[in-house]
This record gives sequence, C-alpha cells and structure tokens, in this order.
Amino acid sequence: MKMDLGLEALGRKIGNVAATYQLVIVIALNLAIFGVVFFLTIRPQFEEKQKVATQYQEAKRDLDRMIEIKNNMPRYRSEFVKLREQLDGILRQLPETKDIPNLLRSVSAVGTESKVKVTYFEPGTVQNKEFYGEFPFKIRYNGPFHNIGYFFDGIRKADRMIDITDFSLAAKGPANKIVLEGECTAKSYIYTGQPPKGK
Repeated sequence: MKMDLGLEALGRKIGNVAATYQLVIVIALNLAIFGVVFFLTIRPQFEEKQKVATQYQEAKRDLDRMIEIKNNMPRYRSEFVKLREQLDGILRQLPETKDIPNLLRSVSAVGTESKVKVTYFEPGTVQNKEFYGEFPFKIRYNGPFHNIGYFFDGIRKADRMIDITDFSLAAKGPANKIVLEGECTAKSYIYTGQPPKGK
C-alpha cells in the first residue's frame, strides 16, 4: 500500500515537471546509459578488433615474407654455397692463426717445384694492424737464376697471401756452374677478427 502511494506521489511530481525538462532528463539519462554501455562494452570491443586487425596484418606480412623465402630457397642455397667457397678461399689466403708448419710446407713445396733449395726459415712476431696481423719471416734459398724467378712467382701464386718485401742475391761457384744464394724477408697475413675502423 505504501509502495503504491510512493509511486503515485512520484508520478504526480513527474507530472508537475514541465515537458521540456522531462525531455532533457530523458535525453540525459539515455546519454548516460549509452556512455556507460559504450565505455564498458563497445569501446573495448573496438580496441580489441583494431588490435586483432594489426596482428593479422603483421602475421600476413610475416607469412608473405616466409613464402617468398621458401620459393627462393634454391637460389639462397646456391648463393650460400658460392659465398662459403669465397670465404674458404679468403681464409686460405688470410688464415686466423700463424700456422707456421703449413706456411713452411707451402714455401718448401714452391721451392721443390721451382728446383730452388730453401735452406733457412725464421718466423718473426705478428704485428697487429686494424683487422689483420702481419706475420714476417725470413728465408734463405739457393738455385739457378731462372729457377729463383720461378720460385718468387710460385710464392706470389700460393694459396696463402705472401709478400716478399726485400731480398738479396749473391753468385757462388765456378763461372760455368754459378748458383745464386739469397735471403729475403717476406710477410704473411692473419685475420685477427677485429672489424675495420671507420668506413
């Protein structure tokens, strides 16, 4: 009973409020309800949709990139093999260690091929540069004039990079059988692993 009286009183009070105010109140209530619904349910769904769309685009780009890589895999493999061969060639010319036994073996093999006798080999100490080290060594040799020319040419063509920086020659023996004896300072190079500075 009291409830009915309360509702009737409320109805009378609302009836007494002017129609304009009633309209403003209804619009304000609707806007408030819409705002609450929008911020609590609709806006998070829009944000989630946008986030999912962004993730989809990124995933699609990644997938396209992977498909392109897969389609070009034979070409990449052949390029890798070529680059590996180039790297192996460079590492033969510019090894990461002094590797004195192989260096001596290489110089001796060139001497044997050119019929020049290598009589002395003395390694020096490595002098570090930017990304490589210079490894000097001295060798003494003897043989006929033309053969010594072939010897130096063979050193120049060796797998490992070797520079002859200075050399000396002296003639020994009788005039009909002259043998040249000489000494030279040479440099080999090693890769130190440090990247070059600057450009």
